[in-house]
Amino acid sequence: MVGPFYEQSIALADFVCDVAIFALLAQRAWKEWRARDELRVEFQAAREVQERLVVPAVDVPGFRIESVYVPAKQVGGDFFRVLPGADGSVLVVVGDVSGKGLKAAMTVSAIMGALRGCTSRKSTEILTYLNHVLYGQIGGLVTCCVALITSDGAMTIANAGNPAPYRNGEEMAVEPGLPLGLAAEPTYGETQFQIAPGDQLTFVSDGVVEATNPQGELYGFERTQAISNQPANTIAEAAARFGQEDDITVLSVTREVGLNPVLA
Repeated sequence: MVGPFYEQSIALADFVCDVAIFALLAQRAWKEWRARDELRVEFQAAREVQERLVVPAVDVPGFRIESVYVPAKQVGGDFFRVLPGADGSVLVVVGDVSGKGLKAAMTVSAIMGALRGCTSRKSTEILTYLNHVLYGQIGGLVTCCVALITSDGAMTIANAGNPAPYRNGEEMAVEPGLPLGLAAEPTYGETQFQIAPGDQLTFVSDGVVEATNPQGELYGFERTQAISNQPANTIAEAAARFGQEDDITVLSVTREVGLNPVLA
């Protein structure tokens, strides 16, 4: 006897309590496992959708193009699109949604859908159109750079807060503009360049510049510029090895040496 209770009764009560606690813990573990599994399936579905929306770039007549996209998570907030024109021109759109994960990926889906509905190929008009679609609809902001390169190498570029592209290893002096989604009616300016045959243009997202090593040091603009004339995959791998913190996108466009694609 232990007080008024038999020792066997106390042992039985302890056993029943242990079983009940084990059952509760098992039930909780099962629910958490199911929740994680459902979330994994949702992320996989979102990743498959994003892969169909943000597809690897391919060469177009008159231009050699390379692209690398490395999300920081299962899905990301970077986006790009390369659209050849019937006149031999190529339109390049590169951008970055603030944040990471599913929320950013959903905004990317809206942007890519909006781009399909935009009929203009003028850089400033595309930025204005996207801003109209996004303003008041997103909680963050979107940076975006749009460049139109004609078959004879004339390039018109407009930028909304994205890192300026590089030409042959040198940063291009591009007129800055507000990121998309911040103001109802922002004004975007255009900058014009002449792209010679053989020139390489390199567009990067801030995931390259903001890669951070274990010591807290940023990869930075100087390192990015130093390798900006390398192949796209080399740039992306260098930033990722340094310490990836955000989605990484690198897109390079090289004007090929040869005949005008419209006349060829």
